[in-house]
Amino acid sequence: MGATVWRVLAVGLVMGCSGDPGGDAVADDDSAGDDDSSPADDDVAVDGDDAEVVSTALPAALSCGASHEARIALRNAGEHPWTREDGYKLGAVDDSDPFYTTDTRVWLPEGVTVAPGETWEFVFTLTASAPGTYTTDWRMVKEGAHWFGATAAQDVEVTCEPTAARTGLVRLEGHSLVDDQGPFNALGATMMWAAWAYRNDREKLERDLLFLSQHGFHYVRALGVVGDPDGEDYWDGREIDEAWPDYDAVIAGLTDLAYDGYGLRVEWTLIGDGQVTVPTSGEKYALADRFLAMSQGREHKIVHFEVANEYWQNGFEGTDGLEELRELTVYLRDRTDVLVAASAPAGHECEDGQAVYGGGVADLATVHFDRDTSYVEGGWRPVRQPWEWEYCEDVPVGSNNEPIGPGSSVDTEEDPTRLVAAAIATYVSNLPLYVFHSSAGVRGDTAIADMSGAGSFVHVAGIVPPDLASWDRKNAHWDDSPFVVYAEDASGTLWPDTMWVDLADPAGGAVRAYGGVSGDSFFVFPIGILGRVFLEPRRAMEVEVVDPLTGSSQGTTTRAAGERFELAGAEALVLRGRFLE
Repeated sequence: MGATVWRVLAVGLVMGCSGDPGGDAVADDDSAGDDDSSPADDDVAVDGDDAEVVSTALPAALSCGASHEARIALRNAGEHPWTREDGYKLGAVDDSDPFYTTDTRVWLPEGVTVAPGETWEFVFTLTASAPGTYTTDWRMVKEGAHWFGATAAQDVEVTCEPTAARTGLVRLEGHSLVDDQGPFNALGATMMWAAWAYRNDREKLERDLLFLSQHGFHYVRALGVVGDPDGEDYWDGREIDEAWPDYDAVIAGLTDLAYDGYGLRVEWTLIGDGQVTVPTSGEKYALADRFLAMSQGREHKIVHFEVANEYWQNGFEGTDGLEELRELTVYLRDRTDVLVAASAPAGHECEDGQAVYGGGVADLATVHFDRDTSYVEGGWRPVRQPWEWEYCEDVPVGSNNEPIGPGSSVDTEEDPTRLVAAAIATYVSNLPLYVFHSSAGVRGDTAIADMSGAGSFVHVAGIVPPDLASWDRKNAHWDDSPFVVYAEDASGTLWPDTMWVDLADPAGGAVRAYGGVSGDSFFVFPIGILGRVFLEPRRAMEVEVVDPLTGSSQGTTTRAAGERFELAGAEALVLRGRFLE
């Protein structure tokens, strides 16, 4: 069939009341550059430009994670028409807004002209994050020139309550985690310091737990022991010591506080710095017994156990250490209904995973995927790493247990789009657990809420099917994948079943487009979109495009097999729908 183009609205692009661009509008991929001037002189005409506020629909109150469709109608009270091409936009005052973090501008659609005397209604989505009272304020701007006209503003009170806990024992069905509420894609956060904080800084601990509970998280990853109480090391002032007289009360209390108070389960990584904290085999087994005793009656509050963090440098060195790790894993697994993992493999190859997990010693594999961003796809390479785990034989279901994140070692990732994309890419790769890993989650020196992207996961559960980790995986170039995905070279030639990273002179395409199929339903996730990407259905389908950061639908359409369309305006977009034949 012909290559009909269906373009979707870009993130932040909105429809106005005097015209509806629908599914045929697309935002420019480049920006004219934000104006550095300040909108200090409010309600003033500048160089013939002026604007009057006709009406607003801005919220006075929101709950954490909630979204609101904001509307601001402005009359062109100046002498010049407003067009996208001439740089006229609705701008967030001071170039920031607490509820609109994807951009600082709301654009006019292409082809729209708002003549003097006419009114245009800007429509966009505001999303609440942390509790407090904030101001959302907006004013017209001619990009690169000046701000002008009246300001539309509203004080918004954000209130937050902890999310209710999921109930029942966490177990595996296929590749999915399941509890009493059914399957779910588990979202965790590193809080290695949490046991120390339970004993020494409960107020800070509870602030972080509340934030995570309100932003879509299911569990925290805490260390059972770490640091040298008698020597200088990284953990000075944050040591977690099994010799504490109240140690058993601490690990039980943290488990209860997280679950009962904030609806969060705990991933207990028993051993950090095992060469110092529990140097003998007897001490390691004794620690395992203490966690087994603590977990009795609390099994539903623990997402899973992990014996050690990066075993090769935490008390299980060499061949003998690895064998001891495997034996201790089996010992723990045989004595609890809680899911058990051993440790992250020492390398990134299948044989590294098999060395730890071969022979069925554990229920789960906690994997630390490669964070190297020096390849051609840059920061998108770590996002796609979980896909490779399922190619390894004789290993259990994987968890993306310590991925690249804000402030992480080796390489760091601050971009909310890539952070959220990493979680979704994990689930579509058939791994049911993803941990948001940040520097704030290691020692707890700063708040998790201050980490880039920490509040950006709130819509993931609503976007991703809860059992996606058990769907049949489909890579874009496979004959039975939902779409033919094209890369575009500098000459405009389209290359089917190709990613832009495979071209010498790419001008468009995606880094990857992993997907899953279950019956008539499909889910496809193009990531690392360079400008635009063309997709062609292999079968007739109904397809919806969703923004992974806001959870907003960018449009739904019915497409025949071979009826090509285009995506643009974001670096990652979710495609979900159903086959019609």
